[in-house]
Amino acid sequence: MPDNKIINASSFILIGGFSRRFGSPKWKAELNNIRLIDHMWNMCLDFENRYVIGKEEPEEVSYPFISDALDIQTPLNGIYTALLNSKQEWNFIISCDLPLMNSHVIQLIWEMGDQTADAIVPHVKNYIQSTCAFYHKRALAKIQSIVNQNEFRVNDILDKLNTSYIFMDDCEEEFTNMNMVEDYIKIKNRTFNQQS
Repeated sequence: MPDNKIINASSFILIGGFSRRFGSPKWKAELNNIRLIDHMWNMCLDFENRYVIGKEEPEEVSYPFISDALDIQTPLNGIYTALLNSKQEWNFIISCDLPLMNSHVIQLIWEMGDQTADAIVPHVKNYIQSTCAFYHKRALAKIQSIVNQNEFRVNDILDKLNTSYIFMDDCEEEFTNMNMVEDYIKIKNRTFNQQS
């Protein structure tokens, strides 16, 4: 596998969910003795800038932090906040509940995407992966207009943007979502068994 190249974009790690189904903040969960927030931070090393976005800055996190711009509970909050604060044209959004994601797949998303689009979004096994995707700054005005109409579903907003979908069924495992403790246990067992 070739060395990864620096991506001319900023990365934003979302930790803003309430984690009701999980029972505790997902970013604190550990895999191989590494907190997910630290794993995600290291995974985004190929970006020019890295930030964490959430509702309130945790005392245990020392990374550059940005508070949610909107008082709504939806991934759109993180996307909107990132674009509002970013000084770069392209911005990578990733949720902290994708613990099996890696920098190689992120590079593939970037390289396969149409960079004339407003957003570059993976499509995996009929699921749109809007929180492991690239968004251009030019999408901010459109998103702002849609938010002003009280529309907050990310997939509906993607329909109104010029979105480049990347079909990545071969990477289904990397897009494994950690919603509940049962998911966490399965992922822990999988990573442990891979190391054994």
